[in-house]
Amino acid sequence: MSDRTVRVGLVGCGNIGARAHLPTCTQIPEAEVVAVCDIVEERARAAAERSGATAYTDYCQLLEHQDVDVAIIALPNDLHAEASIAAAETGKHVLCEKPMALTLEEADAMIEAAKKTGVKMMVGQTRHFDHRYVSIKEQLDAGMVGRLVFIRHSARQFLPFPPDAWQWDPQRGGGVFLNISIHATDLLRWFFGEDAVEVFAVAKSVREAARAAGSYDHAFITCQFEGGGVGFVEPSWVYPGDFGGTLYAQLDVVGTAGKVQYADKDTNPMLIYTTEKGHELPRYFEFMSTTEYAFDEEIRHFARCILDDQEPAVSLQHARAALEMTLAAQRSAETGQPVQLPLE
Repeated sequence: MSDRTVRVGLVGCGNIGARAHLPTCTQIPEAEVVAVCDIVEERARAAAERSGATAYTDYCQLLEHQDVDVAIIALPNDLHAEASIAAAETGKHVLCEKPMALTLEEADAMIEAAKKTGVKMMVGQTRHFDHRYVSIKEQLDAGMVGRLVFIRHSARQFLPFPPDAWQWDPQRGGGVFLNISIHATDLLRWFFGEDAVEVFAVAKSVREAARAAGSYDHAFITCQFEGGGVGFVEPSWVYPGDFGGTLYAQLDVVGTAGKVQYADKDTNPMLIYTTEKGHELPRYFEFMSTTEYAFDEEIRHFARCILDDQEPAVSLQHARAALEMTLAAQRSAETGQPVQLPLE
């Protein structure tokens, strides 16, 4: 680690690792990729060729790499806690993809590991580094809409992954709740600035992949907060293809003195129509859930936290609270009853 650069070990070279973290870490001056790992050797080698890093197929071997300052954990959700704790125990700082974990017990073990070892640990809730949502948060904190009363948020798409992808598996990915709802619960708690006290959810298994896996792919979630505010979110993987591009994320933030409204048209601001192909919606960003620069900001921020010994903007306690709200929503969907927080 130099005065202004951290050396990164990327654990997981699949979708988010290869398409977001790897290109960011090879482009920003605050990071240098020195090691990459994936259980699929071909993916690890491809990532190594792109970055000049050493390739591994076992993350335990990567964590023994003396030059690694920070491990970025971009594995399936069920491995987040295990890999993050292992990294902390070898003295590596940890940037872990969302969700923090699949259970509160795992989340607590991660918090304890960070506390015990003294390493920096942050969960990659990218909304906190997306200029659009940061701007809205700043306006809310400045009192532009008065006292916050109600937030409505939707995140809707047609998940493009095959039926055997881990995202569908409730034991590995957690379905739409742990993959997409975690963005929404994070956003609600961040904007309200307080804990939720009750969560109620209705969920469906619509697509064949969800039904076969026994997971949910569409949900409606209502969250009541300490100060009386209410958040309502709709995370979905069932909206047909082209719809998701222009209307993926919609947000209404209502206060006693006004409101902020946002629709995610930045992803597809252009419509092209030809008689041969019909309508086309060109994608301007790699991901619908956020923008590429959000990963730049996220990794730059975490690097500065390490270099300047600062606390990460997304605390582990906040990430745990967002996970708790999401797990409460899942429990409510399964039982048909409101769920009180904190969870027992």
